[in-house]
Amino acid sequence: MNYSELSKEVESLNYRDKFRLAQLLIQLARKEEEEQKPEERPFVAPAKDNTSYLTEYVAERIKKLRPAKKNALLNSISAMFQFQGGISNQDRDTVVLELQKKRHIKIETNNHVSYPE
Repeated sequence: MNYSELSKEVESLNYRDKFRLAQLLIQLARKEEEEQKPEERPFVAPAKDNTSYLTEYVAERIKKLRPAKKNALLNSISAMFQFQGGISNQDRDTVVLELQKKRHIKIETNNHVSYPE
């Protein structure tokens, strides 16, 4: 299917589906850009050398958002990177572990997130 055929099909979508498609295309394009030029995307995926930078970036934003449950925390971190190609679950979990190590957050046994001062 070429561009002109695809654009005719897209015109038949309702406005909400057009927005969803636009968001998907932006995410796919940014992910492809990240794969082709990773040096130009400073904190999309936490490589071993920039995990601390990424953790501090997330910590600043999490302190403002203050999600109360672990699932909300994970969703918040994923949302931070949705327009940069996304973040893998493994990288997200690494960031959560680093946040705990650096005592930015504490996750209780009932999955409640607290924020030590």
